[in-house]
Amino acid sequence: MSNNYILKQIGNIDLVKQLNSAVVYRIIDQNGPISRIQISEQSQLAPASVTKRTRQLLERGLIKEVAQQASTGGRRPISIISEHHIFHSIGVRLGRRDCTLALCALNGKMLAEAHSPLPETGQQETENHLIAAI
Repeated sequence: MSNNYILKQIGNIDLVKQLNSAVVYRIIDQNGPISRIQISEQSQLAPASVTKRTRQLLERGLIKEVAQQASTGGRRPISIISEHHIFHSIGVRLGRRDCTLALCALNGKMLAEAHSPLPETGQQETENHLIAAI
């Protein structure tokens, strides 16, 4: 077996883990509060895999545990929701004569928006204006 093949296998495993984490996060974001077993059922991932993915998402602050649900005979499941308040993104629409900046939560909800005219003097001045506006 070549080293290149082994590296591709490791890369593929990491990609699968990232994709599974994205699936788990999306299910939590769209359906939360939701339990790990419900995530497992909806994603068709093994419960152990869901537990690993949610542990990583919890450590990164992307989700949080909020409450215990009613017991169905075993241990009471814990509800999970996505966390939108910690992370933000900035969107920039750059036109010929103006720009629009938007501050968005992780779920895509726009929190603030600002419009401003751009200086018509050159690229460096435009860059400086954008940096100052951000």
